[in-house]
Amino acid sequence: MTPPPLHSPPGLPSPDLPIGMFDSGVGGFTVLRQLKRILPCEQVVYFGDTANAPYGDRPLHVIRAWARQIIAFLLQQQVKAIAVACNISSSVLTAGDLADVPVPVFGLVYNGAASALQATRNSRIGILATAATVQTESYVHIIRQFNPDARVVQSACPQFVPFTERGVFGGAEVDAAVREYVAPLKAEGVDTVVYGCTHYPLLEEAIKRHLDGVQLIDPAIGIVEELAAYLHTNGLLRQGAAAPDRIFASDLNEHFLATAQKFLGYDVRSIARERRVVDAV
Repeated sequence: MTPPPLHSPPGLPSPDLPIGMFDSGVGGFTVLRQLKRILPCEQVVYFGDTANAPYGDRPLHVIRAWARQIIAFLLQQQVKAIAVACNISSSVLTAGDLADVPVPVFGLVYNGAASALQATRNSRIGILATAATVQTESYVHIIRQFNPDARVVQSACPQFVPFTERGVFGGAEVDAAVREYVAPLKAEGVDTVVYGCTHYPLLEEAIKRHLDGVQLIDPAIGIVEELAAYLHTNGLLRQGAAAPDRIFASDLNEHFLATAQKFLGYDVRSIARERRVVDAV
């Protein structure tokens, strides 16, 4: 299974332009970390909609409208491609939403589903996700498209994103929540579990303790590999040293800055700016 871009328009931009990336908050840093590992020469313009996080309990039509507005903002920054580092945004964006976007757009869901299908041995796959992503059944649809007999068990995890947005990555509260959310997956005997939200790898230490022996799939790896292959095939890889990244947040709070440093390995204060780009509900 080769994941297709969510959107691939005709014409090619300049290789020297940055890559756009967005998430509801800090979770997209797990994707940005993978991008910097695989594509160290690329410059990234990142937007985290921290003022509206978490997205998981928002109406789907609102999330979709916000995603379109954030894409418009990234296009204003002259990007050559866009990585949707948010599972629920990847789930709700339609072909019509992206029809006029002049650069390729890459999503997470297909990548996570494809990786899970390749990894599972018993065709029992668990999805840890926000309530909104569970509601769309986006992972269920794609997995069953390729394996109609697959058993897909979803578990909504409403506390995970608030934990990570507050900078809480471990402790008794996290451990109790993980135990509760993985219980239905373990009861069904899944051998593979997909992180259906980019925030969740930030809690990986706790999740691994409760899913010992289960393969954990991080779609961040797949989306970056897909993006890298596209850039390579189309001669769009940036040559030479990367220009400094540009990081935006709708609420540039201390937790956002601290989490960026923790997972990216450098202080982003000099390149981070606060910018409100979506309409309030």
